[in-house]
Amino acid sequence: MRARNALLASGRRTPREEADAYRVLAQVSPAAYLPLLAKALQCLSYDTGSGKRHASALALCEEAVAAARSIDPAEPARADVLYDALNTCQRELYTIGRRADGLAMRAEMLAISRAQAELSGDPVVMGLHEWAAGAAPMQ
Repeated sequence: MRARNALLASGRRTPREEADAYRVLAQVSPAAYLPLLAKALQCLSYDTGSGKRHASALALCEEAVAAARSIDPAEPARADVLYDALNTCQRELYTIGRRADGLAMRAEMLAISRAQAELSGDPVVMGLHEWAAGAAPMQ
């Protein structure tokens, strides 16, 4: 109840308050709140006020990926939420020098995009450029 009140209250919430509220609500109503939790965690990982990474950026990104993966596979928006969470996390992994882990996430992004392209009949596959750039040797 307190988490819902925090989200419904007038006034500006901090990204931390928003993420905390969605963490609680996602346990009660995962279908409604897991996508919102994933997005809130991604936003929290980057401090828009100072323009800097959050001290726990990688942990927050990994939590966002875990939340996105927890969304019911039958949910139509799951692929987009997961793709975005993986994208945020792979950028963080590359930033801290964990190229192999970042490349694995890029490969998963590519698989998601290919599956979406097959379902929709759209020949455009997102993530191919990112995967190829990550697979190329460093110069």
